[in-house]
Amino acid sequence: MHQPNHRALLETSLKALSRAVSSLDIVHHESLLTSIFQINIWNFEPGEMDAMIALIISLASSDGKYVDSCLTMLVNNFTPPSSTLLLQPWGIEIKKQVISRVHEAFENITKVVPLAPLRLLPIVLQRMPTVRNKDDRLKMIVIYVENMLKLESGELGELVRNSMLTALVDRLIDLDVEIGWDDDLHDESGKDIFEMDLEGVEQDGDELPEGSLSKKSSREKLIAELLDSLMELTFEHLESCKGDGRWIKVFDILLQSFQITVLNAYKSKFAQFVMFYACALDPENCGVRFSTMLADIFASGVHSQITR
Repeated sequence: MHQPNHRALLETSLKALSRAVSSLDIVHHESLLTSIFQINIWNFEPGEMDAMIALIISLASSDGKYVDSCLTMLVNNFTPPSSTLLLQPWGIEIKKQVISRVHEAFENITKVVPLAPLRLLPIVLQRMPTVRNKDDRLKMIVIYVENMLKLESGELGELVRNSMLTALVDRLIDLDVEIGWDDDLHDESGKDIFEMDLEGVEQDGDELPEGSLSKKSSREKLIAELLDSLMELTFEHLESCKGDGRWIKVFDILLQSFQITVLNAYKSKFAQFVMFYACALDPENCGVRFSTMLADIFASGVHSQITR
């Protein structure tokens, strides 16, 4: 954290820059602009955060040349510089402060640059963190996906919903197929990779495969933990969608994604449970639509034998 006098100076300087963005030149002030776009606000105080976000919005609004850099800077702030920050007593509160400001900035930029969401999409998808053999990396990926889902549920949802949800399902499939299993898939010593908690929803015997994760590599264990976390996050998000009026739109995307991606995925073991969970939340409508789609594919001569 900065000392109080340094914080005050930084906040004042950022506010002054916001009032002078029209005087900035992308060539002559390249070093300054580069420094601004590399800033991570997770270590800032609220006043500094507000001043930094205001500067980014001003830059994006002043000149189209800065829009992509401003959006990239905001996306880079989806995650903290280190996951250890989240372990601090104030970590969760800082996370709320940062994420709320970042997404408010997206909305404000979109008001003056209507095409900003379309320019935001490739940035979000291309900068999605990849799995490495480090526990802290898993936390970063989960937080990043939280931000993707927040985009889907926010004011930009109509423009980014399809891409965000499809990318999430694709990531779940990628993780799913990397997980190996022991030959004995009914080893009672193993635990399910995740549990479906459908409080108040009748379950008709659909259960996750029982078994134990392969002990071949620590990477597989990390991937299993990540898939577990992302599945739980997805389930929670589906529940929120069910209650706020965008459920049918979300389900339509999941149904299409299942048919294109999940259905033909080789060795997929868990990703399909996103679809099962969605159907369990609305069995009379979504459950019937899903089963009808599967029956139509099976009976159709158009699809390949593998798909059928």
